[in-house]
Amino acid sequence: MVPAVLPIPRSLHVETLLLDEDGLTILASSAAPEAPCPRCGQRSDRVHRRYARTLADLPWADVAVRLRVQVRKFFCDNATCPRRIFGERLADVAAVSARRTNRQGERLTTIAFALGGEAGARLAGKLGMPVSPDTLRRLIRRDADAVVTTPTVLGVDDWASHKGLTYGTILVDRARHRPGDLLPDRSRASLATWRRAHPGVAIITRDRAGAYAEGARDGAPDAGPVADRWPLVNNLADVLEPVLRAQGACRQAAAAALRDHPPAGEQSRSPPDEVDPGKRRHPQPEHWRDRMDAAAEAGVARRRANSDRVGALPAKGAPVAPIARTVGIARMTVYRYLREGPPQRKRHSVHGQQRGLEPSESSLLRRWEGGCHTATVLWREIREQGFAHSVTNVQRFVAHLRREGPPPAGRPRTVLTPPHGPPPRQVASLIRRRPERRTDEQRASLKHLGAEDPTDPTIATAVDLAAAFLIMPRRREGERLPAWLEAAEASGISERERFAPKLREDHDAVPAGLTLRHSNGQTDGQVNRLTLIKRQGYGRANFDLLRKRVLRAA
Repeated sequence: MVPAVLPIPRSLHVETLLLDEDGLTILASSAAPEAPCPRCGQRSDRVHRRYARTLADLPWADVAVRLRVQVRKFFCDNATCPRRIFGERLADVAAVSARRTNRQGERLTTIAFALGGEAGARLAGKLGMPVSPDTLRRLIRRDADAVVTTPTVLGVDDWASHKGLTYGTILVDRARHRPGDLLPDRSRASLATWRRAHPGVAIITRDRAGAYAEGARDGAPDAGPVADRWPLVNNLADVLEPVLRAQGACRQAAAAALRDHPPAGEQSRSPPDEVDPGKRRHPQPEHWRDRMDAAAEAGVARRRANSDRVGALPAKGAPVAPIARTVGIARMTVYRYLREGPPQRKRHSVHGQQRGLEPSESSLLRRWEGGCHTATVLWREIREQGFAHSVTNVQRFVAHLRREGPPPAGRPRTVLTPPHGPPPRQVASLIRRRPERRTDEQRASLKHLGAEDPTDPTIATAVDLAAAFLIMPRRREGERLPAWLEAAEASGISERERFAPKLREDHDAVPAGLTLRHSNGQTDGQVNRLTLIKRQGYGRANFDLLRKRVLRAA
């Protein structure tokens, strides 16, 4: 009956079971009448002596299990064998000199590959198999190396061993969706050496790094290179950013024009109740301030409703804790509602950061009219009068006076500074966005941005060139690249003129990346997975250990 309950190997004969505080101990012995000599192979039945081996086994439910096996030592009857006495082997139970059974070792190895040393040790202890993190790391290193196959489509990218200092290379089999191999560096020589040892790669997807381009050509000149599309589009944004940063006045004027003349969709937006209930309702474009006001009013209404519920419950004699559980708020919030009543919305000034300057504005205007136009001098003067804020507030005030002049006598200053334009990176991201995904407000913003300075078409030209470039990866029309390069070099925009030759240098990979469906997105995902595995090592994931885990746990 015991083998039906506990999976005892057939080579063992169970004698008795002992249950104590430490778990279940199974006393067993070998059922074979004889054993072969491990040196010469001759079988023997002459017993020299017996001894006990204690082996940790898989737990039974939540109970730790140990095997205590009576093992025999035999005389070797082969006169030519150098070994005279040999120990009985338990090949299907445990390895020689092992302290755990083979099946527990396999289970711990699986845990080690999945979680690493520290996390794996915690899980194994919860499962009734206490083990140290170092033991799990040794199990990983003792496991056989994964078989590296040659992929047809190979993805190449770098990964950080120590970010900013040491980098390696990950090779991904894109057809099988798993890592192919890891290299300890990202040099040209290591990639070329790996490629020569694994011929048969037809396509290599990579970024435009020089080391990978040269290493792929050296190791496999017949493999077709494909540049990743995402870095191309991201590099386009890097080129747009300095162009837009140099046009700060245009961005500011465009923001002011958008504020004064919002798009038609903002002025004639139909109320939500007039939407056809049979159609799916989509969010309408609106100004960020309108969205903030709507969200703030909704929050105040929700808090007032909670306050009304709290005010009604004490009349029934309910204590504070049940009130908090019923309404779904904290007890301190209940006390505040009972003490202060319904909450009120706190409204802040648009230029709240300038309120500290208001007591000193009249003094600053008098000094400005007196001929002092230096912000730091004005700041030192009002600081002696008790102004406790930084010089930045005064610099904004002086910049506004230089642009707009002082306000007329008797009229209060309502707006300290005109609206600043959006950051260059935000405008570059807006240009990269698909036209059908832009809101009316965003389309109007780009329209105002390109029409602010007719004498300087830099922004309009940059936007047109960016739109023409983005068509190529979206429609897989890489044949347009030569014409686009000529237009970029003739645009007169220095950033574009420097960007075009870099694309010409990788003349094989860039057109293929804009034409073929292959990309390096899957490789980036494998890099994220590799980073997670590396961090599970708590700084002790050496390259050999990390490589085994990445290739085995795929």
